[in-house]
Amino acid sequence: MPIGLERDYRLRWMDFDRYGRLKPQAILDIFQDIATIQAEDMGISDKDLAPKGVFWVVTRVKIEIVKEPQYHERVIARTWPHTQTKLSFLRDYTIRSESGDLLVKATSEWVLIDAEKRSFASALLAYDGPKDFYEARAFESKPKKIKNFTEEPTNSVVLVPGYSDIDKNGHLNNAMYARLVIDALDPADTRTLRTFQIDYRHEVLAGSSLAIETLIEDEAIKTRGLLEDGQIAFMSLIETNRA
Repeated sequence: MPIGLERDYRLRWMDFDRYGRLKPQAILDIFQDIATIQAEDMGISDKDLAPKGVFWVVTRVKIEIVKEPQYHERVIARTWPHTQTKLSFLRDYTIRSESGDLLVKATSEWVLIDAEKRSFASALLAYDGPKDFYEARAFESKPKKIKNFTEEPTNSVVLVPGYSDIDKNGHLNNAMYARLVIDALDPADTRTLRTFQIDYRHEVLAGSSLAIETLIEDEAIKTRGLLEDGQIAFMSLIETNRA
């Protein structure tokens, strides 16, 4: 059965970078907001899951910018889930203009985490309603895991997430990873983002420092975030278009 949710959003000036491009962080903010609203409607919000001692985290998200929106444009965001497995929930998104033009599409994968053990819990704990959601996927196939790189990074910077980057689960909010990646990259006006994928490997807690290492290869840009013990906190892959 189809089970989608739509909401209108007015894009703000701060949602765009200095070259007039919609920030990946702003896109993820919208998707996180509308996903939270639908989770409440489905009875699988953080409030619903707290008595079970679990909470949602996103493990992978991929967005594709099909067409750049304009400052202060009113857009329609849509989200819909796919049939859950024992380990995860897939959730897709689109952003369209008022006239129906596709601007952004995205897919994400969510898992449940045990709040005390900080380990994976069965996704079947979250939802006991209808299980079969029949709706087309935003992408033809599930995004593949981003491979680590062995080449010398093009550049490297150490960043410490601030107070505003941490969410109520005590770790770096998923949308803020995009900010860290873009801040470390500082893309020029000659390069526009076509796709942006982040694989979240280990949670980044308040006060943790991250070594952000970037490898630029033609139109592909890989970034990894390393914790102080050397573990990979995240990997990202950006595909760009050159002006």
